[in-house]
Amino acid sequence: MPDTRIPLWKGRGTANAFAHHWPTIRTHLRHHWFFDSVQCAAIPLIIWWWYNSPSPGFAIGVLAVIAAVMSVHTDMRGWQRVTWILLIGAFLAIEFRAITKDRVDAALADAQKRVAENSQFLTIVRELSDSIQQNQEQFQATMSGLNTTVDRVGDSIKTQTGGDSFAYVTFTPEPNQQFMIAITSHGKYPLHEVRVTMMDEERRLQAMQEYNKHPQGNWIAAIQTGDTYFQVPYLRPQSPEGPSGDVEMLGPYPFGAKESNDLTIAFSSLNGYWNERLHLRKINGKWHQSLSVIGPTTNQSLHPFIYYDSDYPDGKVLAEKDWPRVKPQPKHP
Repeated sequence: MPDTRIPLWKGRGTANAFAHHWPTIRTHLRHHWFFDSVQCAAIPLIIWWWYNSPSPGFAIGVLAVIAAVMSVHTDMRGWQRVTWILLIGAFLAIEFRAITKDRVDAALADAQKRVAENSQFLTIVRELSDSIQQNQEQFQATMSGLNTTVDRVGDSIKTQTGGDSFAYVTFTPEPNQQFMIAITSHGKYPLHEVRVTMMDEERRLQAMQEYNKHPQGNWIAAIQTGDTYFQVPYLRPQSPEGPSGDVEMLGPYPFGAKESNDLTIAFSSLNGYWNERLHLRKINGKWHQSLSVIGPTTNQSLHPFIYYDSDYPDGKVLAEKDWPRVKPQPKHP
């Protein structure tokens, strides 16, 4: 029987056209209802996923189902084949968008994670730096306190022993051809149990001459009979109240009619030993003196203390020759 279908636009009315095509539509739905249902269900899903991208894999799964359904759809019309192809293309495009969006989201999340990690790392670094700075400040404060304590302990020890302080002997001319001996402290620490041995070369020579007249016994003891000994229990240090130091009188010293003399004076105390060379000169009827002291520390041995009367400049030159100094050796490259 020949096909007598008439297009809707050529019919005399919509009702007549629907009535004319209804048998054909009913026959189509009876044979293709399942496939049409799948296509109709796929269209809203495409619209939804286009605006709300699914996770990668969902669209390709639906595409596989549609391809499977299409493979069993026989007796397809041309428009139906086109519909299947459009549906497959739409789900393929959705899958590509989902993959792209997933990669972009992953990259963005990774970047945000790195930013958060860097921020956390910087926070840790700042906290560590602050902790190190605080520890350094605490260490410096501790060391400062320790240094202060050590300095105090050192000062306490030096106060007990005398530190680098020393004393020296000076002569003051008196009537009847004698001098008054005085001992003066020098330094910021007090001196305890100072022992003084004053050696006069002329007296030693006289003692040796007497011993030679009767050479019996210990000749060293005989020579030492010409020495003079003193002991000073305590000497105060230099201070703002006593900038010249503590001066103690040791007693008179007969000198005779001589107009010059040189004495060697040995000292000992709790802080060590030091030596003094004292020069006495009578010039134009007036006595002058100069002296030099070496020790008790190494630095003071290299740089002797020198004292001379202000009106006796030659005394400085004389005192500077007392202790021969070792000249530093030149450095060679």
